[in-house]
Amino acid sequence: MISADETLLPPSHKTLRDWVFECLRTSIVSGDLAPGQRIVEADLAKQLDVSKSPVREAILQLKQDGLVIDAPKGRGVVVAPLKPSDVREIYSVREALEGLAVRVLAADPRPDQLATLRGIVDKMRQALADGDVRHQFELDVEFHTSLCAATGNRRLQDLFSSLRPDLQRIFLFLVNAGATEGEDSPERALAEHEELVQAIADGDGDLAAARMSSHTGGRSERIAAALGGH
Repeated sequence: MISADETLLPPSHKTLRDWVFECLRTSIVSGDLAPGQRIVEADLAKQLDVSKSPVREAILQLKQDGLVIDAPKGRGVVVAPLKPSDVREIYSVREALEGLAVRVLAADPRPDQLATLRGIVDKMRQALADGDVRHQFELDVEFHTSLCAATGNRRLQDLFSSLRPDLQRIFLFLVNAGATEGEDSPERALAEHEELVQAIADGDGDLAAARMSSHTGGRSERIAAALGGH
């Protein structure tokens, strides 16, 4: 099922292609379209009440973003599976990007930036108190997105944003698989985010980078193991 109300027309400032793309991406990231699920162009066009052309264009963009892949025997496309090798690549890039981000922020800690990051951490704490693990993970992605945005480095922001759909899918997998114990528990994640913000506030770029490396470094192998592959 696609995450869109079939009775709604796309917002006037968006093209049909952009609207269809966002509907599909949201459905994939949220898990409404599961890994391996086939996407039938004609069925999707009918469901969204659009022609095949914007659907075809949206699917091409999703292929470029790695969210869908060609199905066997030329039978259209399917939602891309999460593979251990993909997780390792994503997290190694994350570590490099965010290590740079925290060093930039720690070099000149600004009260407004720190307030934004602490505000997200406060929301994570509330989500934990409410027992809403899924929302806490959503806020986790928001925290890291805001962290990169705070650097003012547009290319760094763009590179991290390109990882965001995959990160959301990974976090959803962790929640659904119940792989949120020990070092990957919500409590530990909250504490690590608090420590990151404090290191930035203290102007200690080396410590902030080390904490970021610790925060992201070990997770890729644990997630890869949870996915059950190499």
